[in-house]
Amino acid sequence: MVLDPTLYPWAHLLKENMTVGSDPGYQTGIYLPLFEERTFAAIDPAVGSLRYYVYDPTRHGMPADRSYPVLFALHGAGNALAGKLAVNYAGMELFASPEYQQKLGGAYIVCPLANEYRDEDGNSRNTWMTPKAPGDLSGYSPALRRLADALPIPRLKMLLGAESVYTASLLALLREARAGFARPGKTLLAGTSAGGYAAWTLLTAAPEQFDAALLMAPAYLPPDALLTMLEKQGLPLLLCHSQSDEVVPFAWTVEPHLPRYRRMKNVITYLPELVMNRDGSVASNLSGVQMGQHCINNAVQNDLLFEDGTPMCPALPGGVTGWLRQQLQD
Repeated sequence: MVLDPTLYPWAHLLKENMTVGSDPGYQTGIYLPLFEERTFAAIDPAVGSLRYYVYDPTRHGMPADRSYPVLFALHGAGNALAGKLAVNYAGMELFASPEYQQKLGGAYIVCPLANEYRDEDGNSRNTWMTPKAPGDLSGYSPALRRLADALPIPRLKMLLGAESVYTASLLALLREARAGFARPGKTLLAGTSAGGYAAWTLLTAAPEQFDAALLMAPAYLPPDALLTMLEKQGLPLLLCHSQSDEVVPFAWTVEPHLPRYRRMKNVITYLPELVMNRDGSVASNLSGVQMGQHCINNAVQNDLLFEDGTPMCPALPGGVTGWLRQQLQD
């Protein structure tokens, strides 16, 4: 297959028998009606009130006298502008399906929306990647500080060691959501792209509030000190990031920590050279810019399983749902 490398920056990785497709393998929007919209009152004037969407398993056939884990998921930059569709972009829509709920044994799902808007140049503002203050590199090793000095992406460099302006509001929103559930169990923190940055900052601010984390192409290089703390805590972490990510460079956000991730017993990594769709085609999403390899959240929504049930990630033979059920059982 011959593709224009200016449009497909990973074209050189394609082998002769590979196909490229834009269909992830599921239909978007089917399960969005199952999510209820709620509003979280402002606790920080700089943030304001927040909309969020909730799936409650007890309203869709699951017994009301049981405890269920809470999946707390943050979408990527610009996704809040799509409204409820941001639930899908956060990688969570299919987890409300009867099939996935059965695999999980039931789960609540909470998806907040950032207060985003488009500026006059069409750029998304007020994303989860809005820092509260300039970054603090004290938690980074000398080697990573040198790497930060050479970072060619000013936006990512500015975020190193910086807390999201949304952190306190998101933690309070999570507490409110859990208080509204009959019997909430353990909590998974999930984040994709810009939501992955915010997820890392939440883990920095309040690791005790989370029992596992699922990060999909997170736009952040975490401090060494945070990884040390999470390793001591033993918090299970599933990190999914394409080596060919077109938007959040793997070389700057994952590779510097890769030897350590591989040593950490609490971390599972899914770091494919190329992200595949459910039918085995190479994932492509060409809308203005190519984002198919960045949107690894689509593969996660496919439970990291191909059509025939073969796992995309050998370390997860039961898919993402199998890993979640194992980590979040009370």
